[in-house]
Amino acid sequence: MRLADRDNHRLDPEQVARLGEAEWYTQAYRGDEPQLTLRAVVTGLLLGAVLSFANVYIGLKTGWFFGMALAAGLGSFAIWRVLATLRLARTPLSLLETSCMQSTASSAAYATGNMVVGVIPAMLLLSVSPGHPLGTQLHWAALAAWIACIAALGVTLAIPLKRQLINRERLAFPSGTAAAIMLHGLHHDDARNAARSPGRIVAAAISIGAALPIVRDLRAIALIGPSSRVFDWLPRFSIGGTSYAPSDAGLVLDHSLLVVAAGVFAGLRTTAWMFAGGLITAFVLGPIALDWMWSAPGGALVGATRGLGTTWLDAGIWLGAPLLVAYALVAVVSRWRVFGRLVSHAQPADPALERTDVEIPVAWFWIGFVTCGGAAIVLARILFDIPVILGALAVALSLVFSAVACRITGETDITPGGPMGKLTQLVFGVLRPHHPSTNLMTASMTHASSVASADLLLDLQTGYLLGANPRRQFAAQALGILAGTGASVLAYFILIPDATALAIGDDGVARFAAPASCSSSGSITCTRCIVSW
Repeated sequence: MRLADRDNHRLDPEQVARLGEAEWYTQAYRGDEPQLTLRAVVTGLLLGAVLSFANVYIGLKTGWFFGMALAAGLGSFAIWRVLATLRLARTPLSLLETSCMQSTASSAAYATGNMVVGVIPAMLLLSVSPGHPLGTQLHWAALAAWIACIAALGVTLAIPLKRQLINRERLAFPSGTAAAIMLHGLHHDDARNAARSPGRIVAAAISIGAALPIVRDLRAIALIGPSSRVFDWLPRFSIGGTSYAPSDAGLVLDHSLLVVAAGVFAGLRTTAWMFAGGLITAFVLGPIALDWMWSAPGGALVGATRGLGTTWLDAGIWLGAPLLVAYALVAVVSRWRVFGRLVSHAQPADPALERTDVEIPVAWFWIGFVTCGGAAIVLARILFDIPVILGALAVALSLVFSAVACRITGETDITPGGPMGKLTQLVFGVLRPHHPSTNLMTASMTHASSVASADLLLDLQTGYLLGANPRRQFAAQALGILAGTGASVLAYFILIPDATALAIGDDGVARFAAPASCSSSGSITCTRCIVSW
């Protein structure tokens, strides 16, 4: 069958999602088509570098770090369509080339830069002293080696999880599924149905998504506020003799389409449970935390939370993170025979499904785990004075937490890298107290490796629904680590040359607040708390 004919008879992502593993190999797999081409990789590297720089800037400003797969797919599609229109390219990138490009760009933009918006600024802040008011930066080469090593470790840890979570259990991985549907729609745009064209829908969504922040967030305009207290008609409640409205506990209507889009990706069931979790945090955990007081070593009376509206930040993590980890661990342990067979490379139950020419070999996992894990232990010892035994423990925890994070991402589209890091901090705070670098950098290992693992599986989900070759996507992901490491390190040293960039100025505002470095909303807890361990 000619390529054009195959394009006309291609299954759409929704149909592929319903196929069993054996059916996927025969009906959806299109690995004989061009995918890991030079132009796809170069496009991914360039787009990934630009998006990585932007992500670092956003992260240092807001503490948020975004997956850039959808942005990379849209950007690449637009660029190559323009090049083809101007006759600077014979053809745009094909569907599978775009999928491979997206793996490279996503890896570069998301899997490598999370450290430089959280843990590295925190290390810089901790190094400030009267003798060194500017702080002491880690050498750029050492930082690059550490970021690349941990990101490569995370990508490696995802290998034995791919077939179980994607091929067999068919977890949703909502962002990966959304990317596949978007790319399929863009590459199969029917001009005769322009009114219902996926490309037109995407363009309209981008316009709406770009317009809302202008009227909400820009100080010069700000036509609407960030949220509305539309639920304050509900009964007020009293805690310790003080009356509170529901909005005081955080029950408001947020004027942001980010949460709407996240709910669409995650689905109704997951969104409903997240809403239930928010209500429990606000109206059950909040009142308990307000009443929970104890005396600090200095004699001051300390509360579990600073206020009802910040309970999710101050106390919620200690309830939510263990729930996440316990759920995922039980799910993993309940399938221990399956995961054991994947790691040991034993034959599957059906030998016909053993496609060693398609799937990523488990041998790659062992090679990468030993190489990257060993390098991480050595770098941790040399750069941060972390004992070898503790470095090995951090690598082992990275393996466990990556499996946990990947399963949670597959079901909810939320990668709990922060909670993974906080649980690691708790462990190493006990094992080696009063040693901030050990506490921070071991947490960065589990956090960053979890993010890199989940990011690869999201991209592999996109490729799976489009019939791509997972080996080539893995190679594209690995190449993206190089571009992302270079871009994120360059962005960090340009934006944060020394600790003054993080300091609060005379106007009461820091040039870069780096919230992830000094609040529990990021990959680490407050530096003041770390010093007290």
